[in-house]
Amino acid sequence: MPLLKTRPSLAMKISAGLSLIILLGLGSWQVDRLFWKKDLIEMRQAQAQMPPIAVPTDTVLDPDMAFRAAYAEGRYLNDQEKYLMARTRRGNVGFQLITPLEQEDGRIILVNRGWVPQDYREPETRPDSLIEGPVRVSGVLRLPSEKHWAQPENDAIRNQWFYVDVNHMAEDTGADLASPYYLELDDTPIPGGLPIGGQAKVELPNNHLEYAITWYSLALTLIVIFVLYHRRPSSDDEKDAQA
Repeated sequence: MPLLKTRPSLAMKISAGLSLIILLGLGSWQVDRLFWKKDLIEMRQAQAQMPPIAVPTDTVLDPDMAFRAAYAEGRYLNDQEKYLMARTRRGNVGFQLITPLEQEDGRIILVNRGWVPQDYREPETRPDSLIEGPVRVSGVLRLPSEKHWAQPENDAIRNQWFYVDVNHMAEDTGADLASPYYLELDDTPIPGGLPIGGQAKVELPNNHLEYAITWYSLALTLIVIFVLYHRRPSSDDEKDAQA
């Protein structure tokens, strides 16, 4: 019986080659993302576990301070609550409550106190959350966020905020900022149970290894299919074998 001949068509070879390059590229990209995400998680964990510092004031924003454990003292300006809209928790829609914390000099530090169900937007529905008098609160430092292309514009008139613009929020409050950071509170319970703190995403999902394996597996499958397909005997080969 004569040896089987391969019949790799040029179009098929080009198509398979380009597909293989794309699949391998996607797999390698996910490997890079795997290590990037791992380093990011470790950095956030380390920052959050350090001894807390007072929220820095009168300072330039330092990106390396993100998720640094911190605390702040002052009085809540409950009549100046800001609602960070379209935030979910365990599949439930709500918002995150940002309240200015007034310092002794009248300036403010913005505090993200946590998540509130949509039905409790009106302050009178959660009177225990309207804490009066001096407080000391703790959490992690957060950097102001920039508008994503898919996000609506912040609407101060309707008190609907979709990203944290500390300067705009302070302007709407009518006070000067004491810090370029805002403080996202930890899960320390408060009277009434709302807001629910601890919403900062220190722990992040890291599924990039599974994604990389998927892309590399598809690349291997493509190679196997390509080889098997092109090692099929042609009609001429079958005729020669029968003869």
